[in-house]
Amino acid sequence: MNRFRRKLIGGLAASAAVGLVATQLVGCAQEAHAAEPVAVTSQAQLEDLAEMCGFGCPDEGIAEGNASISGVASVDGFFQSVINFQTKALTVSGGIDAELQAIRADFGIAADADFEASLQAQIDANLVAGLDIDVQPARCSVDAHATLEAQAKCDASIDPGMASVKCEGSCEVEASAEVECDASAMVECTFTAPSAECTGSCKGSCEVELSAAASCSGECKGSCSGNCSAYVKNAEGEAECSGSCDGMCMGSCKAEAEANGSCSGKCEGECTVQEPEGGCEGAVRAECKAMGNAMIDCKGKCDGNFEPPMAKAECQASAKADAKINVECTPPRVAINYTLKAGASVDVEAQARFVAALKNLEVRLPKLKASLAKAELVLDAGEGLLGDASGAVSAGVSAAIDGDADIKAKIGLGCAVTQLGAVGDALGDASTKLQASFTAATEFSAALGG
Repeated sequence: MNRFRRKLIGGLAASAAVGLVATQLVGCAQEAHAAEPVAVTSQAQLEDLAEMCGFGCPDEGIAEGNASISGVASVDGFFQSVINFQTKALTVSGGIDAELQAIRADFGIAADADFEASLQAQIDANLVAGLDIDVQPARCSVDAHATLEAQAKCDASIDPGMASVKCEGSCEVEASAEVECDASAMVECTFTAPSAECTGSCKGSCEVELSAAASCSGECKGSCSGNCSAYVKNAEGEAECSGSCDGMCMGSCKAEAEANGSCSGKCEGECTVQEPEGGCEGAVRAECKAMGNAMIDCKGKCDGNFEPPMAKAECQASAKADAKINVECTPPRVAINYTLKAGASVDVEAQARFVAALKNLEVRLPKLKASLAKAELVLDAGEGLLGDASGAVSAGVSAAIDGDADIKAKIGLGCAVTQLGAVGDALGDASTKLQASFTAATEFSAALGG
């Protein structure tokens, strides 16, 4: 138990508790060695007294993944948040890097090649008018209830049953006919009804009746002016298209709804409606959506900026960081549109590989966008922890000094002060790795045009 011992007294001095601790340690040592007078003339002797009394700093600290430094729950909770951040940052970074490597492999682009230039060459060789990618932002939610529960464990003055998180965005609530929101929020209900007319935003497939010939990126049912991938017989016994059409379609077109959710026909999937007359009875999800920059009370999942209730400084810092670290991000809707080139000059095999890569991209790009959104919040959590580190630990030390903490707790808090440098190292190293992955993925996404 000597790794941090030589730093102990400096930490205690920083906490303004060294005088009191010295007096208590002398008393402790004299009780253990009644026949021997005890005098303190140096820091080394004071450290020896601490060891004689069975007190000291742990052999392993933040760098080794140990958050149990001080023995004071609120302070060690802050250290645990630092370790949680480090773990999550490296996990998200690894996931982003793996997805980028997979996309390169799909398109056959080497790791050391210029991705944007290589991709553009394939687009020029295989497509008529380039690649059109429409991507909506990923949706990330913070579990307000879990945040309140964690805060209550750190600070006994917080009642998770009564407290709420302030949410700027939307807050998930129980779906019912009587759902109510703050005056500064509106109700949004999400229903699932196959082939239902949707007056709101559609997530799923959209079927539109075409009274005039138009292009169709999905399944064309009717006549096709070009090549159709599949035909069926209609009621009159005539063959009509019932598959993909590379020309103009007349009849009906069933395709994925636009990335922004617009659908001018029938929606099959989820339909989200604002302020429905019948409330949210029968809905699969209900939310209170804050208007403008308003902050609304939330006890469910908050999608947007949030602020937990006020608590001890070290508990407040941990609560905000842990909520962002544990955020859940849903992959966004992505619409990829393109027209393939035809003719003798086209390399059919290369074009087939390119189309297969685009099909994979329809799955990989939403996952990448969700990881990017999560990375932003995790990076923000790291910045918050770094900015709050000194103040959070100092607040815990000061509270213990002003309160009735015993000598063991005071020595433990001295150990905590010595770990502030390790906090900075842990946060800095993980942030640097995640930032590098985030930057690479952002450039990657820009090259794709999505």
